[in-house]
Amino acid sequence: MYLQQYLSHILLNKNEVETFCRNIKQHLHMRPSLFLVLLFPYCSLAQNLVINPSFEQIKPDAVVVACEFTQYSYDFPRRAANWGGFRDGTPDLLRAAENCDWLLQVHTGEQCLGIITYLPAEDVGQRTDFHEYVQGQLSAPLKPGLKYKLECWVLNDSVIAKTHLSKVYGPKTPVVPVRSGNLGFCFSVEPFRLNEISPSAIAATNLRPQVNFAEIISTHGQWIKLSTTFVPDRPFQHFTVGNFSSDKLTVNNLSPENHKAIEQKNAALAAPIDKIKRVTYLCVDDIYVALENPPPPPVSLEKALLKDKKYTFSAGVLFDSGKADLRPEAGPALDSLVAFLQKFPETVLGISGHTDDVGTEEYNLDLSERRAKSVQDYLEIKGIRADHLRSRGFGETRPVADNSTEIGRQSNRRVECIVLKK
Repeated sequence: MYLQQYLSHILLNKNEVETFCRNIKQHLHMRPSLFLVLLFPYCSLAQNLVINPSFEQIKPDAVVVACEFTQYSYDFPRRAANWGGFRDGTPDLLRAAENCDWLLQVHTGEQCLGIITYLPAEDVGQRTDFHEYVQGQLSAPLKPGLKYKLECWVLNDSVIAKTHLSKVYGPKTPVVPVRSGNLGFCFSVEPFRLNEISPSAIAATNLRPQVNFAEIISTHGQWIKLSTTFVPDRPFQHFTVGNFSSDKLTVNNLSPENHKAIEQKNAALAAPIDKIKRVTYLCVDDIYVALENPPPPPVSLEKALLKDKKYTFSAGVLFDSGKADLRPEAGPALDSLVAFLQKFPETVLGISGHTDDVGTEEYNLDLSERRAKSVQDYLEIKGIRADHLRSRGFGETRPVADNSTEIGRQSNRRVECIVLKK
């Protein structure tokens, strides 16, 4: 508690908090997830929408061995919590170690992501370049029209690149580490399927990332931060990381003469294992997506219910698009409502579901009713008396904003909690 009070007074901005947390975690050699729970919540930077941004959380039955690369495409999504992969490629969940001669330290914690973002088709005997991609999740949909900051920390090290490819092709395979650009972040409303992201699939659909660090990423063996801003045009809740351009269109540090010489040598070699591999291998850590200018803290739920007799939850906080099952992240939001009803046990609460006007009236009415009932069921499971709860769906019949705009539709997708009796 004293640490929390101290930091709340002396650490006034996000960069100071980041630095403090990083130093403490590295000093104690603790898993960040455990550190954040035990010591203080400020390091989690609640405004960051990326779930598991530093790859520290792993799935219950997963095992991550230090100083090892991934062998199969399904390994990464089976290990990293809330992250997905695709059929082509073997992205790595890397764990640093003091005795690992190619990865002594990640940016924070013990683990980071490792992906190939540049490896020309002719170097590996394929029809398309070899790029790797991973897919992450956001805790809430982005709000169209608002400006967001995107940051990540990256490391480009020739030793890691050579070590990785020697594990794949053998120690005698010639490797030329390349510093290149085009690290992209492609946001989507729904998650991409396994076969929708690969160099060939991207070329066929002309998919382009909303955020792209196009210039050469040169870190000189050190972790550096990439940072930019962007304005989403849809309520994105998923994002995919990787190079979405062909290698021929990706700026890099090799001269045209060097490329030509390598391509001539590779053309004369039949076996892919013997070909020279021009490769960029990027380590990525601490991905951050948040509003650049976040709004002031909302009125507390208790204060709103006592004063205005009403509190509104955005449907995007509680549910996935088109679904009536509560998202895992909905629990903390609804628990504050549980606490209020436990504090004022005689309260009778009305729960009303509302939608925008996209879809049929019948569909929207049914969806709103099921969402309101899901909230009621959650409260009952938490011990709130069923006879003190009333749930009802109104569909699209009670809009609070203009349905002709995305921001308006997002406002209309909501669950309202109304004090009927206290």
